[in-house]
Amino acid sequence: MHLDVKWLFGFMLVFAAIFFASGGLGKNYAKSPFVSMTTETEEDAVHIGSNSSSYGIQYIMVPSSGEVDAETKKMTTLQEIEQGIRSAGVQGEQIKKELATLEEARYASPLSGKISITSRNAGGSISGEYIAIQASSKNKEKVLVTGLRLESRVSGRGANIAKGVTLVFQNQINSEAPIYLGQGETAYVITGRSPLGTSFKLNKCTGFFNQYQTFNPSLPSRCPRTTEFDLPPTSATGVRYDDACRTYINSLPSCRVILNPPNYLSPECVRYVTNEISYSKCVSKYKNDSDFYDSSWRIYLGRDEILWKTSRELIHLVDQDGKVIDAITY
Repeated sequence: MHLDVKWLFGFMLVFAAIFFASGGLGKNYAKSPFVSMTTETEEDAVHIGSNSSSYGIQYIMVPSSGEVDAETKKMTTLQEIEQGIRSAGVQGEQIKKELATLEEARYASPLSGKISITSRNAGGSISGEYIAIQASSKNKEKVLVTGLRLESRVSGRGANIAKGVTLVFQNQINSEAPIYLGQGETAYVITGRSPLGTSFKLNKCTGFFNQYQTFNPSLPSRCPRTTEFDLPPTSATGVRYDDACRTYINSLPSCRVILNPPNYLSPECVRYVTNEISYSKCVSKYKNDSDFYDSSWRIYLGRDEILWKTSRELIHLVDQDGKVIDAITY
């Protein structure tokens, strides 16, 4: 027999002996040392070989549909985070603004919006320096201004608003009271001292004060004019005012006291124009009119030196608690 055939025949015999010795066909394939194929259902993977570390066979992972969904969700979450990071800058700025608004509101006065600074005049002299404040026309109640304070945030100078007189008179002591601004009313807060010795509210007759004192801003000359129709009837006084007297009275300006009437006037006419045309007589005659009071105050801080800078100034109006009501800068 040929030598190669002998070797082949011998090898087959040995293989057959080993096969039957190991249990033949009844042997469980799971115990075979050659090839094992197992499906890992819990891990959703298939591996080849009974021992991958022994035979150098690596696991082959096959993603299930659940893993694909999870991966998709993971990518969506990452995209949301990325979008959040991109918008964080804008949101951060918005948060800063909101915090700044809240901080400002913390220091804002409840009177904010109810009263405001409308104008100023800082002419560099005590006589012409004032700030105008005004109550809102939407207010339902009067605003107390006595106790409020005007102060410079640049120089630190300032002054409190004191009391005043609603109906003022010259050459007498006036009883002062807290000052209130009604709906839409204005107050000129003047740095210097009052020519009348007090702060006061304007009325139909206060224009008479311009004749002997200087006011800045000046007082409106809107006093009711005296005419011949204001003369008392002849039957009541027994005095007859002639045509010359009537013509003269009709020519008089408003808000002026007559000190030296013309010589051609009758004594009765002179007596009338010098005694009956004055601030006090005007008040007595018109104080009960519904439009007697003006919508403006003159409030004096009583200082002997200027308070505000002529430029680069920031002035705050603050309440009794130090909270800011309004401000003006120039």
